[in-house]
Amino acid sequence: MRRPIVRLTGAAALLAVAVAVSITLTPSRLPGDQPPGASPPGAANTPGATPLATLPPASNPVESPPGGGGGTARPVDLLPVSNVEAAALQAAVDRAQAAFGLGAVAVGISADATVGWSGAAGRPRDGVTPLSGATPFAIASTTKTFTAAIVLQLVEEGRVRLDAPVTDYLPELTLAEGVTVEELLSHTSGIADLLAPMRDRLNAEPSRVWTPAEVLAVIGPSAFPPGTGWGYSNTNFLIAGMLVERVTDNAFADELARRITGPLELTGTGFPPAVAKENLLGISWSSAFWTAAALDSTADDLVRWGDALYGGAILRPSSLERMLTFNDRAYGLGAERYSLAGLAGYGHSGLLRSFTTLLIRLPTAQLTIAVLATGHSFSPSALLTYAGGGEPSILDLARAISPG
Repeated sequence: MRRPIVRLTGAAALLAVAVAVSITLTPSRLPGDQPPGASPPGAANTPGATPLATLPPASNPVESPPGGGGGTARPVDLLPVSNVEAAALQAAVDRAQAAFGLGAVAVGISADATVGWSGAAGRPRDGVTPLSGATPFAIASTTKTFTAAIVLQLVEEGRVRLDAPVTDYLPELTLAEGVTVEELLSHTSGIADLLAPMRDRLNAEPSRVWTPAEVLAVIGPSAFPPGTGWGYSNTNFLIAGMLVERVTDNAFADELARRITGPLELTGTGFPPAVAKENLLGISWSSAFWTAAALDSTADDLVRWGDALYGGAILRPSSLERMLTFNDRAYGLGAERYSLAGLAGYGHSGLLRSFTTLLIRLPTAQLTIAVLATGHSFSPSALLTYAGGGEPSILDLARAISPG
């Protein structure tokens, strides 16, 4: 039921990030990942957003891992937990799934990039196939971790500059006039989010395949001048995907496979097929959100990915440090800063349609955890810390198997 999780070279190196202590994840759900029908709040859709220049500088000490990076990851199997530990973790997932009323949930855990476990609970999607750590879910905005990593690899290769205008690479995009590549990845571009203008169109034409150009054609005016505010916008990462294709002269899916999913053997991760029955988000939604929020993945794969990315096996130390340098809205470059039960962490969340995802790295506890679920009216942090009936939570049990 649980296929082996992969250990990744370089993943044992840890990063320290100072964040405020809280039992819930910080920041709260981002505006670009609201389910259909929600009114997305936030600076991305609010003209006159607080200028970054007026905000106090963020304190983001990051200890970069030595060596590695630049796509040096190689998969190695993680050791399984004991039968007793596995049973306890599965029971905790079962309790949490029932308590939160989720249709399905899968959890993956890596402790010290050495020991791994994954499990799932809920109703099989087809009514037959048991859920497991290898069950695919739509991961929504956790997709952004992959897109940002590829852009940063292109920076390492000297093919892209973070401080360069986007129009140096995509001169036809007047929408991005004056916006730098770094401002795309940090959500400081001011470019409006695609969700609000696209939602009704996506629901009205569920089988339509949208191109990035068609999506950009309906985007409204920018919320603020580039670099003067912060506003979460899926449009930024749609444009980042276009940039990757223009610079490499390859399809983004091919670059993803060549640089990440192929070398790491992430066999359950990729863009969904344009087939209604197999497309979890729906064809119109997955095509429109593309490199911002369209990937499918599994608990097993996301844990491998988190170990590789945040352990230093994908990017050079300087690039990873830049990714994890957070602004005053707790956002770096395709990464969010969190606190979970008093533990500092980073990663990325996702919330789109009926899918909720969290990939989080807790460096002091030496844990990487992935949560994938169907259901958007719950907090992944509350699920991980749920201890109903006085029983240990998923996080409690994960910490018990970790040396951190």
